[in-house]
Amino acid sequence: MLKKIYTYCFCLLMLAITSCEEQTFDLAKYGTISGLVVDGNTYEPLQGVQITTAPASTALITDASGAFIFDKVEEGDVVITARRNEYLTTSVSVAVFEGDNTPVTFFLLDDENNIGNVTFFDPVPGNGAVGQQTGLTLQWNVEQDNRDIELTYTVYLFESNSTVQELVGENLSEKEVIVADLKANTTYFWYVVGRYDGKNVANSPTWSFRTGS
Repeated sequence: MLKKIYTYCFCLLMLAITSCEEQTFDLAKYGTISGLVVDGNTYEPLQGVQITTAPASTALITDASGAFIFDKVEEGDVVITARRNEYLTTSVSVAVFEGDNTPVTFFLLDDENNIGNVTFFDPVPGNGAVGQQTGLTLQWNVEQDNRDIELTYTVYLFESNSTVQELVGENLSEKEVIVADLKANTTYFWYVVGRYDGKNVANSPTWSFRTGS
């Protein structure tokens, strides 16, 4: 009887060892994110801007040149947000890949008036869309606390790695604008600024799309 118990225990031990040997572990993969924050009107670098990510990592503050870098970010989609007093908070969603650096540029605009919460959503093309035409219509939706206030919209577009943006629509009453003559095989970023009584009151996240060949 005792011999059978020893044999049974031995079999369980060997099974546990085998299971441990066959078990695999998913090791996290990391890349980097580097960026620059500038004033959206003057293009001067902005120091002291708080930069955060979601999923969360260490919060950073931009240096005198407006630069920041996250040197260890887990691979996947990451939302980066830039905040500074007297400027409109803005965010952008980027993809991080193992061993690669993802560059980001923020153009911050003055927060000139407070009219309550304004949310921009449902961009067209969808954020991160690929294979887009070199001429297309940018569209978006808006939800605001005070619906009696009629906003106008200004739209900016810029290429990846660019520190200069293009004004593609100004004082728009409709939630769309046509852009044309884009470059093929190029990643573009764009965002919308809500204005009321001639002042900036809200802006959208920075969305992206890539044109096809």
